[in-house]
Amino acid sequence: MLFLLAAALAVAGCERKVDTIAQPDSSNATASIGQPFKDRRVTNPFPQATQLRLFVEVGYTETGKPILSKAKGVQLNATQRKAFEESLVIIAAPEEESACFMPHHFFRYYDARGKEVGDVAVCFCCYGVGASGSKALEPPDGAMLSADYQSVKALVAALGEPTDVLCD
Repeated sequence: MLFLLAAALAVAGCERKVDTIAQPDSSNATASIGQPFKDRRVTNPFPQATQLRLFVEVGYTETGKPILSKAKGVQLNATQRKAFEESLVIIAAPEEESACFMPHHFFRYYDARGKEVGDVAVCFCCYGVGASGSKALEPPDGAMLSADYQSVKALVAALGEPTDVLCD
């Protein structure tokens, strides 16, 4: 589903590089009228998750299926998970947003039974973040999900994975 959304957005073209494709939540729009949004860190977006794995797409088959650098991904330890989650932030949305979000780095969360409970997708080509499965990652009206990209890049590199893939 995220792949289809990303592909549809890519077709729209890129005018300006910004942080995410996350849609604003209009349910609390009246509470924020006249008040500037204050950036806030995301904390423990998937409390039910017992495991976090990084998957990196490094290419595609002839039929368009993603090729992963490691089929089972790379498991993050507790310290790495905390560092990743501390890099996530919800910020004020810019006036214009880009449509070139094509992530190749997927941080997938799993519960104790091994069932995926959500993910955070990061695009180092346009510096965008998208997420699913957690209310904590849904930005309010006038805001968007973002990250400290240098910290995430350093973490990905420390995990032995590439950061600049398929950005041509």
